[in-house]
Amino acid sequence: MPLLTPFGSKNKKPAAGKKSSPKKGGADSHARGMAKQKSPPPPVSPQPAEPTYTPAQRETTWWNKLSPERKLDVVGVILAFVGVIILLGLISANRSPIVGGVIFFLAQLFGWGVYILPLGLLIFGLWLVFRKIERVHPLTVENATGSIILFFWLLTLFHSLIATAETAEAVALTGVGGGYFGGLAQRVFWGAFGSGGAAIWMIAWLIIGVSIMLDKPVAELFKWLTPWIQKLRDLIIKPAPQTQPIPASTQIDGLTPIDPSAMPAVDASGAVPAVPVQTRTGTTIIEWKLPDLTDILDEGSEAAVNEDFIKQRARLIEETLASFGAPAQVVAISRGPSITQFGVEPLFLETRGGVRTRVRVSKIASLADDLALALAAPRIRIQAPVPGHSYVGIEVPNEEMARVALRDILEGELFKGFKKPLAFALGRDVAGMPAIASIENMPHMLIAGTTGSGKSVCVNTILTCMLLYNTPDDLRLV
Repeated sequence: MPLLTPFGSKNKKPAAGKKSSPKKGGADSHARGMAKQKSPPPPVSPQPAEPTYTPAQRETTWWNKLSPERKLDVVGVILAFVGVIILLGLISANRSPIVGGVIFFLAQLFGWGVYILPLGLLIFGLWLVFRKIERVHPLTVENATGSIILFFWLLTLFHSLIATAETAEAVALTGVGGGYFGGLAQRVFWGAFGSGGAAIWMIAWLIIGVSIMLDKPVAELFKWLTPWIQKLRDLIIKPAPQTQPIPASTQIDGLTPIDPSAMPAVDASGAVPAVPVQTRTGTTIIEWKLPDLTDILDEGSEAAVNEDFIKQRARLIEETLASFGAPAQVVAISRGPSITQFGVEPLFLETRGGVRTRVRVSKIASLADDLALALAAPRIRIQAPVPGHSYVGIEVPNEEMARVALRDILEGELFKGFKKPLAFALGRDVAGMPAIASIENMPHMLIAGTTGSGKSVCVNTILTCMLLYNTPDDLRLV
């Protein structure tokens, strides 16, 4: 029977890997017994699991599914519809209570400007709908900002014609004049500057608004005053009176006239020979007549467009991108003379956790070679992103290059609205829109390119544009 001690059983085996030494005796047994009596470490309580945050999934509505181009179309239709409804409510004799209340509320806000508001909404809405048409004049931020500035200038002018600074608010309640906006501006300007200072401020306000709306410098707005200033200068600075010549036979009192026959003869043998003097003739003024475009330039012809082939390429681009894990949708197609640009909008990828992330632009840009192989194109160019748009541009060369005629660009509305004497046409861009520039903005110009790229054609085009719209006296081309 084994001997039991307070420190444990004596015949327990030693720990693995350690050999017991019989020479240590009782002290070693005592140490082993004390080690066995040590209490085990307290149990570690399990830590509570940290709560995991799952981001709320964004609800996909029909509006979020629309591309930016389609959103602009929807906004344009709504603005045009609202403008027509307000215009019909203004001219209609029988108004419903709702329409009548809305019209009176708008009249209190804008006064007589309520008749201008629906026209502005209608024009802007139609521009958004038909903005892709080439003949529609492009609307810039400067045009829109200047129009709004002039609209509020008219409200202030309307209110100042029928009200004073003290009665501005009371008149605005009746819905006439410039409404609340016109009354507020009148109270601020007339109260701060007085009548004279407010009149000067209104003139400055008008000049600023017209300059921003037309996108022209202030000095160019007053070019029409140049002939009137010249006439006024001629009236102020009168020419010196012309003197009457004195006739040779005038008799002067106190002097005896000399008889020419009594004068001694002059020996002409030693006379100095006369040297011919070259006289400078006056400058001849020539009435130059500028040439007509129809007489010297040929009209271009429209290139044949295969719509089915373009749609097939768009579908092939979408399938190729989706096969490489970068789904996208073609939302815009712009056909130029030599290149067709496909506007590709990246779609979303759904991860395992249900989180939707948009495809990176760099992912689409890295697939240029794969797209060129799928489209059987010699090369493609990816513009990521297209400036001013929320999509990536994939430029694919056309099968047939269209001919760009100089006459078509010069007769276009865009070139006619440029209104600069040194303007010239460069061709058409990727979207088929005319590319126009002016030497006034580029005193130094470098034309570079490979052999056969069209450098000489570009120089000839610039010279042709200069000669078509400037006389030799104005151009002075050396």
